[in-house]
Amino acid sequence: MEAACARPECTVAQTGRCVLNNDPATCPERQKLVGALENLLDVSAITAPALSPPVERARFPHSLTLSPSDISKFTGKSYQYLVGVLGAPDAGKTAVLVSLYLLLANGKLADYRFADSKTLMAFDEISRGTRLWNQGERPKQMTSHTELPDERVPGFLHLSMRCLSNGNRYDVLLPDLPGEWSDALIDHNRVDRLSFLKSADILWLTLDGKQLRDPKLRQQSLHRAHLLMERISTLLSPHIPPVVIVLSHRDIGEPEQRSVQSLEREAERFGIQLTIADVASFSDDPAVTPGTGIAELISRTLNCGDRNRDVVPEAWPDQEPDSSSRFVMRFRHRGGR
Repeated sequence: MEAACARPECTVAQTGRCVLNNDPATCPERQKLVGALENLLDVSAITAPALSPPVERARFPHSLTLSPSDISKFTGKSYQYLVGVLGAPDAGKTAVLVSLYLLLANGKLADYRFADSKTLMAFDEISRGTRLWNQGERPKQMTSHTELPDERVPGFLHLSMRCLSNGNRYDVLLPDLPGEWSDALIDHNRVDRLSFLKSADILWLTLDGKQLRDPKLRQQSLHRAHLLMERISTLLSPHIPPVVIVLSHRDIGEPEQRSVQSLEREAERFGIQLTIADVASFSDDPAVTPGTGIAELISRTLNCGDRNRDVVPEAWPDQEPDSSSRFVMRFRHRGGR
């Protein structure tokens, strides 16, 4: 601690010499002042504050999309069905999520009822376009383009549903990813942001139903869907979860059978267990109810999750040693030692 001399006539600061001819570092006059200052700054001598800090009240969670670190805080308490949702921009990924949310909010999702959600504000944000109509006129686009706060980290939506037929409660995690992530996976094999897919119970690959029904765009849409399945097979092999091809825009008609067969052949070639779900998140056809196919998609998703959970891998499987390989250390071999 630096301190001046207690004598007012001291000139050490100007001349560097003590008027008492003492060493400035050990001068008794200076040491007296240092000791006095240390006593004044002694924390133990400071009295306790007159008022204690107010007790902080519990706060509601932010209810926005969940990061992977947020999910890890509650995944150990109950089983969470993790769904991987992929698809090109404007394929209808967000529309499916919004339709699911609105059906649950109105009690119209067939056998399922809303139980809870940790991301209500996020659902409200992505569904805002369905409520902002211009003088009763339907907007051209019901959902906005997905944008993440951090483009390197996926954002997850959470829904808890109760099944009326069996009384079970299901917690589902659904990532709302920009379509550019799927394009980057196809074009550049960028997988660093998609590692969570290795923990998914099921994958939804959303395809734009309008493009599949357009003779000019059909082949290109199928080609990119084939590439996406190939990327998924490479990324997740040998444990590839079941895959559902979600075809949007059911209200404009069913897809051609040859398109469905092409998707099924490619899935079989890559060892993918594939099913097709034709949905209409919203509808321009009065004969097709908005939300058509969403309930079936959820039932198929949860059933696939149940099948995955029935298969419990062996923690420490016994393996016979391979004579063609060399090992630095073996814990078990034919001799049993």
